[in-house]
Amino acid sequence: MNNKFENLIPDIVNPSPDYYCTWQTQLYATNDGKPLKQRACIGEKQLFNKEKPYGWAYFYEKARGDLIIVMDDSWDVPLDGNPDYYGFLALNEEKFPSFTGNGISNQEAMKLLSDKIKEIGWKALGGWVCVQKSALFPDVDEEAYFIERLKWAEYAKWGYWKVDWGEHLGDFEFRKRLSELAHQYATTVVLENARVKEVIPYSDTYRTYDVPAIMSIPMTIDKMREFLDIEPVGNEFSGIINCEDEVYMAAALGCTMGIMRNPYSGCLPDGQPDPAFPDCHRRLKTKMAEITRAVRWHRIAPAFGADKNNTYFSDEILTDSWRLKNTEAEIESWWLENKLIKPFIKDGVLTKTGCSAISRNMPLPEVTPDENGDVPYVLASKNPNGAISVATCGRTRGHKYWIPKCRVAIQAEAADIIGIFGEYKELVIDFGEEVKLTKILAQDLAGEYSQDITKMVSIEGNTAIIPGDIIHNIGTSVQDENDTSEPGLVIKFFKL
Repeated sequence: MNNKFENLIPDIVNPSPDYYCTWQTQLYATNDGKPLKQRACIGEKQLFNKEKPYGWAYFYEKARGDLIIVMDDSWDVPLDGNPDYYGFLALNEEKFPSFTGNGISNQEAMKLLSDKIKEIGWKALGGWVCVQKSALFPDVDEEAYFIERLKWAEYAKWGYWKVDWGEHLGDFEFRKRLSELAHQYATTVVLENARVKEVIPYSDTYRTYDVPAIMSIPMTIDKMREFLDIEPVGNEFSGIINCEDEVYMAAALGCTMGIMRNPYSGCLPDGQPDPAFPDCHRRLKTKMAEITRAVRWHRIAPAFGADKNNTYFSDEILTDSWRLKNTEAEIESWWLENKLIKPFIKDGVLTKTGCSAISRNMPLPEVTPDENGDVPYVLASKNPNGAISVATCGRTRGHKYWIPKCRVAIQAEAADIIGIFGEYKELVIDFGEEVKLTKILAQDLAGEYSQDITKMVSIEGNTAIIPGDIIHNIGTSVQDENDTSEPGLVIKFFKL
């Protein structure tokens, strides 16, 4: 397979508001799982000092042009964590001394930082937003307060507000109004909501919210089952679901991603295991190529809004479990008391379930169990532009993570370009009618050219059958030796 053909990935900037969020990297840099230290660990030193564990603005060299970098909790709060500053929404002078002070205005300081981030190659800069007015401004009208800060963001060309906890955490009316104000006063800003499902139709994006790495797949699928099942958005908001660090899930289901993993693989700086990304499970910090593949697929098939009328969920429920052996190395300690996890731990085993398949704008995939009777989670969608995507997501059992390799069949109708993620025994693509194919090209989404696989694909009537080893070999062909990313490729069919 040494033949080189056209690049199937368009030379454009990813139009979807995908981002890298610094929160878990803040944890990594502090050797600590407690928010106080994490909140103090965000500023220009962390972004621009290239010495490990810092240098975060230089992550993802191949993908950063398609990503927003979102500074998480407390970029606007002093080092001592004074809660009166929650919701301040201006660069903190202690944390950003090179950008603030000497009489410079808040909006000018924010623009200087935004410009530097873009110079490094990121699509835009964003920030975590505490959904409340700072206590330092008791006499300022709350709506006027946020309008002023949205205008700062517009002036500085910020790209994202990740609106999270605060006094208005669960306040539907406030979140709805803030979204409306953002559209009026900050046209560059994508505003992300969370925690209030009813606000999805009034959101640019809506985050599925936190999950621990060892149960991220079934828990996120369970949340997708809930948040995709809404009436279509009928206004100026897009209502796109953000599934955080499940990047292949985002690619396959037309969602956005909020990346948490970072390239500092292995233990924390002090030598202790990193419980946010345990090496005994998926080893997400060694899966950097997946990020490049997922955001590049969004160049071909951008994320699109939730619509229950064209979303389908399998009735089959899969059960995953993880036996905790060294708890401190496998999960952040606060999760053990969290209501999303605590009721599902019994005798040291964490058990969660999720529906086996989800599809959007197309029928559910058909999956044949492997020789052990196992199946992966399978996700598929037809983009509004006609592109098809499909992914297999791994299972967790005992103390093991793996993707069962199965025969997966999808209905692609007239589609001529398909994004494929994960592992397969074979992928059967049904075009709905007998098809005559003149050429089939395949390309690792992290690569720069395609290969001709026409002779490696079986054509039977109205179906094309792609062997799983072809998917694996091409889909992992462009990644570093120590990168353990799962396959991700694009295939283009040329028809008579």
